[in-house]
Amino acid sequence: MMDELHIWLVLENEEDKKLAEQIKRRNEYTPYKFLEITYRELKEYMKLDYLQIGRINGNNYDIISGVLEINGLNYKVEGFEPETTINMEYFKQFWKKLTEGVKLKRFTLIKMLYYKNFPVWFEIQGREGAIAPKVSKPEN
Repeated sequence: MMDELHIWLVLENEEDKKLAEQIKRRNEYTPYKFLEITYRELKEYMKLDYLQIGRINGNNYDIISGVLEINGLNYKVEGFEPETTINMEYFKQFWKKLTEGVKLKRFTLIKMLYYKNFPVWFEIQGREGAIAPKVSKPEN
């Protein structure tokens, strides 16, 4: 099912799978990166305005971070270099649909495939979906 704004897609039927194949084919030569976290870790980031995947000070370990806006001020991790940014307003809708019928536990593994400004793919207990990244970076 694709949302009406065409921001996210959750694979539910054959039509969705064909659309996903078209999207993947367009990005066939892209070296997607892989990150795996637990639901407990991801849940902490659901409070943020933007979910970001990247590195701190260029180290070789990809992590999740984000930006939280309070009264017009943006707070983020020092030295964090985001590679992709997802608007949480849309992510929460996507997440609700992706996890429909899935029993989430603290240590449920979530797999993410991402690369720069391409759709971020999520897989959880056999369900798969993608969400478009926010192209422009949040303001500092």
